[in-house]
Amino acid sequence: MNLAGKLLENYENMPEKICLIQKHRKTTYKQLYKKVANFKKYLQDRGIKKGNKILVLVPMSEKLYITLLSIWSIGAIPCFMDAGFIKNGIKKNEFKQIDALIGITKYTLYANINKNLRNLKCKINANVIDKLNDLSLELEVEKLEEDFTGILTYTSGTTGIPKIVARTHQFLAYQGKILEETIKYDKNDIELSSIPIFTLSNINVGITTVIADGNYSNLGNSNAKKLIEQIEKNKINRLMAAPGLLNTILKECIKRKLKIEQITKIYTGGGAVFLDFIENLKNVFPNAKIVTLYGSTEAEPIAMLDIDNMTQEEVQKTKNGSGILAGSIIGVEDCKIIKTGIKEIGAITEKQFLELQTQIGEIVVSGKNVLDGYVGGIGDKENKFSVEKRKYHRTGDIGFLDENNKLWLRGRIKEPFFNIEAALHAKFDIGKTAIFKYKEKIILVLERDNKIFPKEIKEAIQFEKIDEIKYVKKIPVDKRHSTKVDYKELQRILGME
Repeated sequence: MNLAGKLLENYENMPEKICLIQKHRKTTYKQLYKKVANFKKYLQDRGIKKGNKILVLVPMSEKLYITLLSIWSIGAIPCFMDAGFIKNGIKKNEFKQIDALIGITKYTLYANINKNLRNLKCKINANVIDKLNDLSLELEVEKLEEDFTGILTYTSGTTGIPKIVARTHQFLAYQGKILEETIKYDKNDIELSSIPIFTLSNINVGITTVIADGNYSNLGNSNAKKLIEQIEKNKINRLMAAPGLLNTILKECIKRKLKIEQITKIYTGGGAVFLDFIENLKNVFPNAKIVTLYGSTEAEPIAMLDIDNMTQEEVQKTKNGSGILAGSIIGVEDCKIIKTGIKEIGAITEKQFLELQTQIGEIVVSGKNVLDGYVGGIGDKENKFSVEKRKYHRTGDIGFLDENNKLWLRGRIKEPFFNIEAALHAKFDIGKTAIFKYKEKIILVLERDNKIFPKEIKEAIQFEKIDEIKYVKKIPVDKRHSTKVDYKELQRILGME
């Protein structure tokens, strides 16, 4: 099995169909095929061979997919880092197993002076792709075993220790199958996307993707006017983006009193999705079906919610402090809730597993789309355990399953306050919020331009006591999706480190 083989199928079945659109450039499946064939040959001429590990430092772009498919067709292994984590990640990792680097100019130059990368013999500037144009080349794809590694991902190491996630071609194919079943594709769809793994799924199923003209080192700082222009110019009918990027578009549309009626489907996830945000989406995109997806790097997807199917009772439960409704369990074969505060679980029996389970606690999942472990076992003890040889992943998220087996989210173990935030967002258009515990006090942080009075806030959440409300100019968020609150930076801003 080799996922690059999907390109061969689409080249044969739909050669003239537009595959990717980036700014003013449109690429058909035939053109993508030829570019991959050319870059594959170039890489082989530079000595890249099956099994080599290639560090890829190319942002979301046509070049990213040409690079990925070229590496796969050789049978080499692409290695990635999250956007916004790259320089910090390069400093933290020694890359002893890396054989080559492919990157944009700033990273190939940086690699020449960085102690962890400068000794690499093969550093390739991705811009060379534009200079390769032998139309006579045909693409041959290396046959691979099902358990052959497809992608290695260096994580940002939230525990302080960077972990490496390995996904096989078989795992990625299964994940793609789940996404295909979950996200109802139509052959005429044209999607604006800022999420690489979903764009790969689009390429495989044969729909057109417009690569969002965003700031991929900080999606929340993207140019909304450019994004709106892309939507209108390319006749886009569906959006696949994190809440941070969608919110950038929303603010501009609300400011201009603009409604975009051509959008019929919106898929979002990668961070908290609150009801005031959903209402704003409905107002700006009145014809859109809105679907939220919940998952993680190690298990994607876990749950899905079609907003049209959210009942008034569930809205009321949100207002009363239940949390964020993530929706029905999909993809994973089992989802359970276990007690928090357990450092390591190891191998346990069904009876011991039953004793660990509780009503509200840490979400754990198992299934074919859940990674068994990390490269070298780093992080396995803290994040994995087995029940009668069945592997489970600990998400680090707090939640519960309701009487209809729908999943509700309460936040991360360290910041389990989605119940407060979700209630506020269900009652007010309150903007960005953050809640954390500091010296036994619960602190709510709002941005200064917020117009909601503290008295209204406290009256709205009588189910939970808030000790202090603080204000900052802007709540800092993660660089990857511009959605998740950067609590460490927020506490630094507030002088509460």
